[in-house]
Amino acid sequence: MHLPAEMLQGAICPVTATLSLAGCGLAAATLLRKPASAPRPADFALTGATVFALQMLNYPLPGGLSGHLLGGVFASALLGVPGGILCTALVLLIQTLLFADGGLGMLGANILNMAILGAGVGGLLLTFLRRRGCSRFAAFALAGAASTLLATLALCGELAASARLTAPLAGTLLLTHLAVATIEGAATMALLALVPKTTGEPLTRRATLTLGGTLCAALALTPLASALPDALEWSLERFSLLPGAPNFAAAPFADYTLAAIPSETLSTLTAGLLGALACALCGLLTARLCRR
Repeated sequence: MHLPAEMLQGAICPVTATLSLAGCGLAAATLLRKPASAPRPADFALTGATVFALQMLNYPLPGGLSGHLLGGVFASALLGVPGGILCTALVLLIQTLLFADGGLGMLGANILNMAILGAGVGGLLLTFLRRRGCSRFAAFALAGAASTLLATLALCGELAASARLTAPLAGTLLLTHLAVATIEGAATMALLALVPKTTGEPLTRRATLTLGGTLCAALALTPLASALPDALEWSLERFSLLPGAPNFAAAPFADYTLAAIPSETLSTLTAGLLGALACALCGLLTARLCRR
């Protein structure tokens, strides 16, 4: 769901960048006001690395396209909503700068869609559902699915503001992402069943080990990820809207590969490992700053 370079035009780029900065700033300020409630640095680092690895796992869908997990509600359930927003935004930043995943000028829109709305509003919805007596697993599934649909609706609004949205494109985007949302909800439910956690409490030893195992399994499966275009790329290409410009030419690990490693499998594994390590280190620093 990462918007490619030059997809949005005009005022929508600075507007989404401003909203994203404001949302991340509010999340950081919330943690800074109560540093004792901020996630432990180790929990933040491990969650960020796991979300990054999970997003690398594109899965095939009918019709020659693929989808991938967002993991925003998963992050918010483990770290709290402010922590989930910052964690997801950090993953998106690293994906853009190191892997050319999403255009640099589109970073504000991508953070708004997947971190502020996906992790933030999706996490708040999860909290609301739990307080209203919704069962744990149903709340996970509904909030996970809603996070993807919210991001898709925001994406449609941004494309409309750039005069790129047509009724057929909007229908295609919503239809394809409905399948992605369903899988996101099921995956969120399954992941949080594997990694149980009490809201506001640090990860237990068992949860930490399970989350670490999930990270290792996701990294090991990255060479098997589908090479089919994701739902957004497929939809844009179908309507001849996919821009030809590279996302970010200076990214050292573009397309999640290392040019110096000839083996495609080893190249992807190494890129995934480096990306997870970058997310963990940056997450560790971010969480430490928030707890001071």
